[in-house]
Amino acid sequence: MKRFDLVVFNYRRLDSWLRNSNRLRGFDPALDRITIVSASPSEEETALVRKFESNSGFRVRYLTRENRGIDQLARIEYFTGTVGTLDENLAYDFIFQMQDHYLDTEASFSHWGPELHFRIKGDVVPDGTVFDLPALYEKLIANDLSGAFCDRNNPCWFALGTRRYITPNGGNFIVRTANVRDARTQRMCLSLRSVCDDTYLWAVYAEFMWGVVFFEEGLKFYDIKRDRVFSTWERDLFYVSPDDVAGLYARYGPISEEIACDSRSRFQLALERRLRPWLTVLRRASTRIARTSGRR
Repeated sequence: MKRFDLVVFNYRRLDSWLRNSNRLRGFDPALDRITIVSASPSEEETALVRKFESNSGFRVRYLTRENRGIDQLARIEYFTGTVGTLDENLAYDFIFQMQDHYLDTEASFSHWGPELHFRIKGDVVPDGTVFDLPALYEKLIANDLSGAFCDRNNPCWFALGTRRYITPNGGNFIVRTANVRDARTQRMCLSLRSVCDDTYLWAVYAEFMWGVVFFEEGLKFYDIKRDRVFSTWERDLFYVSPDDVAGLYARYGPISEEIACDSRSRFQLALERRLRPWLTVLRRASTRIARTSGRR
């Protein structure tokens, strides 16, 4: 059994995550892993990693990449094996991936400026949150969950056509690794990467599209902050963003074609897989009845 791959997407804020990693309790190096995906490799960062390893006794997997596409492209590269290797990246049951400042409620870069009264940003962990990894893993497995999130302002709700989605702020969430390996997910990640223009606008688009890629209504996710399992996305229970999601969706496009071609949702496909043995039995029984009726 391998539980969590704790993946941190970093750009010059690695110290922030390392200082706040004590929010992750029950880490077991035999079952869990820490992976740093950094777009700012340096001797200083290497020294921080070595010091953390020495103090904690935990080994850190340290990967580097080009500083492009902010953390959203970094996710795509990790999920598709452009950074690291796909088999190694997807070797654990769940990927708990986060921005470098997600665990840091104190740093200035985790707060807005005076125009918003220095309020803590929405992509930062809720106050007082501690992740109990053994208990969290047990919850995910016992309830056959597709993942989890812990969102300060609650994930963003949005709709495209008749389908409803949510997406956690900043792309900070836990996802079942089998859902990352899924061929549909891999195609959609490559589609997102193909339209990356290295702008903030694309990064916002990609952040919303994680909702389409992973958070299909009907799948079950654990809201750690509210200690509640969700499988439907009721608008009033989530944050409704002022962003023009439909406009971004129309602008960047290719993932739209992917969804349009895939008329069956991941939830429907999973349901079909579970029902397939029973459908086979019914089909055979129906055939036998038809043959018997024909002989009469």
